[in-house]
Amino acid sequence: MPSLSNSAPVNPPVNPRVDASGKLPAADAIEYRRAESGELKAALRLLLGGIDGHTTDEQMMDFVAHSRQRGLDVRETRVAVRGGTVIWALLPAVSPGRTMLILSPPHAPTRASGNTDAVIELTDRVCRQQHKDNGIELAQMLLDPAEISLTQLYLKTGFIDLAELIYLQRTVKRMIPAPPLRNGLRLINYGDAVHAEFIETIARSYVASLDCPALNGLRDMENVIIGHKHSGEFDPNLWFLLMNHDKPLGVMLLNHSGRGDALEIVYLGLVPEARRHHLADVFMQLALISVVRQNKTQLTLAVDSRNAPALKLYQRHGMSRLGSRRALIRDLRPLIP
Repeated sequence: MPSLSNSAPVNPPVNPRVDASGKLPAADAIEYRRAESGELKAALRLLLGGIDGHTTDEQMMDFVAHSRQRGLDVRETRVAVRGGTVIWALLPAVSPGRTMLILSPPHAPTRASGNTDAVIELTDRVCRQQHKDNGIELAQMLLDPAEISLTQLYLKTGFIDLAELIYLQRTVKRMIPAPPLRNGLRLINYGDAVHAEFIETIARSYVASLDCPALNGLRDMENVIIGHKHSGEFDPNLWFLLMNHDKPLGVMLLNHSGRGDALEIVYLGLVPEARRHHLADVFMQLALISVVRQNKTQLTLAVDSRNAPALKLYQRHGMSRLGSRRALIRDLRPLIP
């Protein structure tokens, strides 16, 4: 009886990377695909620390745990592989509302590495695949503003430079006075009965807005609402519509942040005729009061660095800078399914 070690299996295992001729890819060929189990650790190290960065096992475990809490599956990581080595990785985080955030390594590969074309190709493949499989219409990336080479690389893949987003925060330790509402003004919370009014007011607040104006017209308004609801934890009692009698003036959308101690201003906007009447200050006071009422301690938000009036408003109410990110977007609707 022949030994098992010398016998060919009845059904030999199939190598998924063998081409039609039965050959494995050449050593310098690049494969683009979902990360295999044995590659996932290398891919996550690349995503967290970059090509030359140092990422500990503890940091990776924290990232995986945090991703799981957000409903993000790290097994969806896409990679470019050359000669058995992961040379680039991207993790698409798909959100309701037909949008996705693509997580990227923090630093661009050097030109000498010969990997820049692989970055472009993998990024385009991820966008096209998500558009085809999940109907994603808008892709976003958030990068370190200092990483100019990385930004320029992604701009070659069809992304455009949306804005530098400044992240602000304020600690709220005590109740502040309720905002005064002059005669005729009233606040309405979100609900099915006023869904249309919220959509109409948000759409009108985009007119001549200085906050990421390049986004105007790129998104269906129903998808905008869906996206806002899923930015953190939605509570209809924290979404406010400001009315003057029966005329909508503006909205403020607060959500529970992924951080347990914070509320986030997901959106704040006024229709054009309501601006320069200190109504945004009313919303800010209401936001700070809501933090205390919800037993939180922090208020957070992100704002376009070019939106000077909004920055002055937030600074006036004690918000301080945490950091910034360069936001890139790509409209995927022109892609052929």
